[in-house]
Amino acid sequence: MAATHRIAHLQRALQAAGLDLFVGVADAYHSFLDCDPLVALGGFRAMGPSAVVLRADGEGWLLVAPRWDTPRARAQAPHLHVLEAPDLPVALGQLLRQLGPKSVGTAYPESMPAGLADRLADCLGTLPQPPRTVEASALVRRAGAVKTADELADAREATRIAEAGYLHLLEVMRPGMREFELASDILHFMKVLGSPDNFLLMSASQHNQAVRPPGRRVLERGDVLLAEITPVYNNQFSQICRTVTLGAASERRKERFSLLQSAYAAGMAAARPGATVADAARAMNRVLTEGGLGAYCRPPYMRVRGHGLGTISQLPGDVAEDNPTVLEEGMVFVMHPNQYCPDVGYMLCGEPVLIGPEGAVALSASAAQLDSIPA
Repeated sequence: MAATHRIAHLQRALQAAGLDLFVGVADAYHSFLDCDPLVALGGFRAMGPSAVVLRADGEGWLLVAPRWDTPRARAQAPHLHVLEAPDLPVALGQLLRQLGPKSVGTAYPESMPAGLADRLADCLGTLPQPPRTVEASALVRRAGAVKTADELADAREATRIAEAGYLHLLEVMRPGMREFELASDILHFMKVLGSPDNFLLMSASQHNQAVRPPGRRVLERGDVLLAEITPVYNNQFSQICRTVTLGAASERRKERFSLLQSAYAAGMAAARPGATVADAARAMNRVLTEGGLGAYCRPPYMRVRGHGLGTISQLPGDVAEDNPTVLEEGMVFVMHPNQYCPDVGYMLCGEPVLIGPEGAVALSASAAQLDSIPA
């Protein structure tokens, strides 16, 4: 079980850091860009404020809310002691009083409400002997940085679902549809294929400034539709980035998209074990700069050239020139030289990639093309 493998890794990290205990908290918000400690260590996606507690000797607890979700937690995390926690700070305080740690590493989500964060801090500070606390999110991220064989299989299946969703988009997209109508069709299609959750940015314009969530805009001939499709399968997300025109694409747009494809190829060539994330980002930016887009390779026109995929770990992190993270065999992330072009607008081009022994390998069956729908 992958969760027990990560627990063993975190156990060693706690011992090396001189920490008695790890406390990771999650709520019902699950971002594909963040590490969720309950998913990483318990294989469990919480439906309410919940926590995982791991002692340095490897014994662990899962504090679950709401109460009625504990049977699911016990089924998914048989390696942990599962406790009901209708009020998480109260339940956590009771457990910590029993364990009596002198030092605790914590990992709290950025989305956690301030009131809950204050109460959790209070429950640590009011123990008979308040422990030394340190921020330890990096320890659990590191534990899940490299995918197991099962997780890689899940990433491949999530990618298959994403590609199937895009092919469905090409079949049903037509002028006169609203963006949200097309989006709901695609989301339902992928849910039937086995993805219970999807992060979907999808928008259209005659000249896109960026990609955004789907709205009420009616698709028209001459539009360029952008789709960032991100389904999950067994807690593993994947993402593809696609661009499609309603009607024939101009020659200039084809040239610009070809430049994005060349940048992607350069990033793939640079992404190999032992190289840094920054190496891959620089390789992509170099191609785009040589193609005349150097002024548009920074904010506000673009931010990163890819990113990690949670919820187990977001490493190797954002694909940017300031990220020194060393790429390791078994890492999975999205590489996307998405780019704003002043003459044709913003376009998407990207794939989920695996760092293999010889370098980066795409998980998608087909690389991004500039597709067109007759209109």
